[in-house]
Amino acid sequence: MEGIRAPADIVALVEGAGDPAFAVDATRTIIAWNRAAEKLFSLPAVEVVGRNCSQVVAGRDARGRPVCNTLCPALVAIQRREPLGPMELQVDRRNGAPLWVAVSSIIPTNGGPCVVHILRDITEEHHRKSFVQQVLQGAIALSSSDPDGPTDSAPVVLSPRQNTILKLLASGASTRAIARTLGISPATVRNHIQQIMVALQAHSRLEAVVQALQRRLL
Repeated sequence: MEGIRAPADIVALVEGAGDPAFAVDATRTIIAWNRAAEKLFSLPAVEVVGRNCSQVVAGRDARGRPVCNTLCPALVAIQRREPLGPMELQVDRRNGAPLWVAVSSIIPTNGGPCVVHILRDITEEHHRKSFVQQVLQGAIALSSSDPDGPTDSAPVVLSPRQNTILKLLASGASTRAIARTLGISPATVRNHIQQIMVALQAHSRLEAVVQALQRRLL
């Protein structure tokens, strides 16, 4: 937006960051936005600079509560000139699913009050942790209702490749992550997962992993 001029040292700091980065002033107006941030959010700097970060980033915590608001931790830190600890936020992006990012922040000591946010995409890591937590909760629930596990079910026979994929699934790995690990296509991974679900009579990946735990396949 015309009229917004960030200090040269702030621009250099943001543009020099290898990760997505942007800077906001004391009014939460975005004053710098680097190319990595353009790629992450699918938003060019010309459409972002001069806008309020709550309109662009719209950061939310794990409970879905807005963080980019008038009580923003960064704004409080700017006002108090205090260090700002790392955060994990869910953020929006243009034409895509929301992302989870780890946010590290720098509050420059010279010049006007502002904060530089440096981001790291942790979407896959966050989903993996969430999936593993759901698996553990499902396994605990099954163990409580049937501590000895299934006794009258036919044995499940999986191929070595399917066993490997099942273990990766249990770790929370996504289809793409499994494909990268095994050097195969995502379509092949999806086909194996479908066969695993059929063998375990499961309707979802989560149910397949829980059933595998119950049958002591993992």
